Amino acid sequence: MMRDADASAGPRPTQPRVPPIERVAERAREFWVGRLVAPINLSATLANCKPVSKAIENFSPFTAELIEPRLRELVILRTGWNAQSIYEWGQHVMAARAVGIADADLLSLRQPLEAGPWTPAEAAALQAVDDLCDDNCVTDSTWSALSDALPLDTAIAVIALCGHYRLVSGVLNSLGVQPEPGLPDWDLEPAP
Repeated sequence: MMRDADASAGPRPTQPRVPPIERVAERAREFWVGRLVAPINLSATLANCKPVSKAIENFSPFTAELIEPRLRELVILRTGWNAQSIYEWGQHVMAARAVGIADADLLSLRQPLEAGPWTPAEAAALQAVDDLCDDNCVTDSTWSALSDALPLDTAIAVIALCGHYRLVSGVLNSLGVQPEPGLPDWDLEPAP
């Protein structure tokens, strides 16, 4: 399943429901300089609940070792699109560009899979994302394609990565974490 940005998602908060902690935001601005993503508002918001912050923070290194950067960012972006998390989308558009993904490919993530320029491994991983976002389980045909196209540990990591970013997207959406100025919007234009 693929979401339509205008039709399938409920309204998202336009203001933070949980205020970011400014001293944490200041430290986050320094920490995230020069990295693929800079989730300053996420870090500063989750500082209100340290156990959740740590759990989210500690997951990323595990999948980074198993999934090559292009595939990792495609999976995260498709997950963010399906969850209609503009924050996740904007952060990871920046990361995707940094690892060499063209804007045309990024825009294709918003379309039905068959419209995209995907390799068999990418198509299988993106279909797994759609399956998980639709039914919390990849279908037999998707699993077959995924496990044929990728090593077993990578196929498992793709599923875990999608699940993790579904969780993160739900937290972002529900807490009303707002994108930092300049992050790309759905059309890849810088947000005000």
